[in-house]
Amino acid sequence: MTEFTLEDAISKRRSDRAFDDRPLILPQVQKLLWAAQGITDDSGKRTVPSAHALHPLRLFVTVGRVTGLPVGVYSAVRDTLDLVAHLDQDIRFDLKRAALDDQPWITRAAIIITLCADMVAVSQSFAEQPPYGARGRRYAYIEAGAAAQNVHLQACAEGLACVLVAGFRDEATIAALKLACPLEPVAHLCVGWPAAD
Repeated sequence: MTEFTLEDAISKRRSDRAFDDRPLILPQVQKLLWAAQGITDDSGKRTVPSAHALHPLRLFVTVGRVTGLPVGVYSAVRDTLDLVAHLDQDIRFDLKRAALDDQPWITRAAIIITLCADMVAVSQSFAEQPPYGARGRRYAYIEAGAAAQNVHLQACAEGLACVLVAGFRDEATIAALKLACPLEPVAHLCVGWPAAD
């Protein structure tokens, strides 16, 4: 059997919006979350860089089809990435309604990983760096981009389809996810088995 390399994942990575109806399994979901924010050693280093090691990202998983995991929304515990029930309903249609333009793949994904960031913490931590009040937000977006790419590459390695969605109305998305202040949604990663060509 040929080893699937990082180079293979980078070469094969595509924004794939076509999903079939097969469910994911929990170990796949856990690998995707680890790729986004997993701890990689005993010192607490993670899979993505974070300015001042703040790690302002929080992960929410909207589950539509995962074997052994009820439909609903789960928050990933910051250090362990264990999934804790957040909402007991499927909000994929609410997230689709919150999207800019028509994005039907949001409701077809088996899961949606929403990357959220504590923008207050990053803004305060970097308040002295110009442009004042904006530098911390920039760092949070950079970290989210790194996490999103890792998730996309892990999805590719698992043979899954994945697409990043950043075009959404923030307030409607916050309401759908019932996010508590100071969390703000940054991006969704819609993941599922690819539809047959």
